Amino acid sequence: MTGRLFFLLDTVVFFCMTWGVLTLRHGWLRWVEFRNQLYAYIPIFLLASFILWLFSFYDVKLLQKRLIPYKRLAIALGLTVVGSVVLIYFAVLFTVNLPTPRRILLVILFIYFAYIYLFRRNYFKFDFAKTNVLIFGVSPTIDELVKGMKASRGYRVRSYETAPRPDTKYNLKNVDRVIIGSKLFRENPQAWEIITRQFIAKGACVDTDFNAFERIFQRVSRESVEDSMWLLRGIGNRRENGMYNMLKRVMDMSLAVLLLPFLLPLGCLIWLFIRFVDGYPPLFIQKRVGYLEKPIYVYKFRTIKPGGTEDHITRCGKILRRFRMDEIPQLINVLKGEISFVGPRPIWGNEHEFLRKYVPNHPLRTIAKPGITGWAQLNFKAPPTYFNFRNDDPTALDAHAFDAAFTRFSYDVWYIKNRSILLDLEIMVKTGLRMFIKDSHVS
Repeated sequence: MTGRLFFLLDTVVFFCMTWGVLTLRHGWLRWVEFRNQLYAYIPIFLLASFILWLFSFYDVKLLQKRLIPYKRLAIALGLTVVGSVVLIYFAVLFTVNLPTPRRILLVILFIYFAYIYLFRRNYFKFDFAKTNVLIFGVSPTIDELVKGMKASRGYRVRSYETAPRPDTKYNLKNVDRVIIGSKLFRENPQAWEIITRQFIAKGACVDTDFNAFERIFQRVSRESVEDSMWLLRGIGNRRENGMYNMLKRVMDMSLAVLLLPFLLPLGCLIWLFIRFVDGYPPLFIQKRVGYLEKPIYVYKFRTIKPGGTEDHITRCGKILRRFRMDEIPQLINVLKGEISFVGPRPIWGNEHEFLRKYVPNHPLRTIAKPGITGWAQLNFKAPPTYFNFRNDDPTALDAHAFDAAFTRFSYDVWYIKNRSILLDLEIMVKTGLRMFIKDSHVS
């Protein structure tokens, strides 16, 4: 079930629930009376749906992998109640005669959010909610896929074999998808005939391990990052949309101009705060790698002591970093057109050269304009620093840090392949929520 079907079912449940509660409270309602009530509850439902979406309760992939803490639902309920009271008392109450709206509203919202909790928590226990898969092949990507599917509530691995057996008749009755390793046909040429006869000819949904990994994890696998031809087919086949670039620039400029009156006074207060508390120059300029590997100079508020490393964070820096307020001066870079609000994060020149040398196809991340926030920042917690540049040898570095470089790059590649205005808007809205989530709560 997709997020859209979740929303459709939630819509039916909410309004049936509303009708039931109103009927119990006031007796049988005529259609005209119920319709008048809907004028009040439709905006409340839309508000609740937006907040639930913001807290990822329509993200089926995260729900499958149990990556959403349900304590967020209590926060979502609180925000919905506050927002609903504002809607009722400042917009609806003056035009629609609502009977005791406070009590009815609270009852409806509590029952509705209880339904959300029970439905999201138990949906994947049903057999029809699971995707049954057959997997053939051996590869690091398949190993990750199998591990991820076994940890997910939404998938069931029916069979995992190194290659299809010619003497076995596979039953497709309980199979939704067949995943093939990208190297299977190269290593087992006879497998092509078996896959064609037993699966493709019978209408089974057959996919590669690279595509399945991308669809399930919303990033590309490390193995596909190293496959230049796969990247060429996936990204080179995407026709650059001039309208998208134009709309994105208009969106960047409009948002920057709208935020300027609010962020300028806040920026001045932060500047004074750093100056008098830490005693260091509040603003610093950092050279980074921008679009098509061109150097850019990014403006930030100082959070590290001059000449220090990531371990030497200032007193103000802890607060500024916690709420991402050190990024405010980058509004200047947005207005200059050097970066966007959404895109792959611009990295330091030394780090870029290091990754260019040891991470295959790494310059690919610069074909999109860099951004203040992005898909990788939203979905992946990076370590404070990736590399110690004093030792230009990846084997001498922390393995976790080096793997983190691949993981962040894999999210950037997924964004480049799938970028759109709607995805950019989703990232910006969820970044607002991300500001109040600790890094330790991000995978």
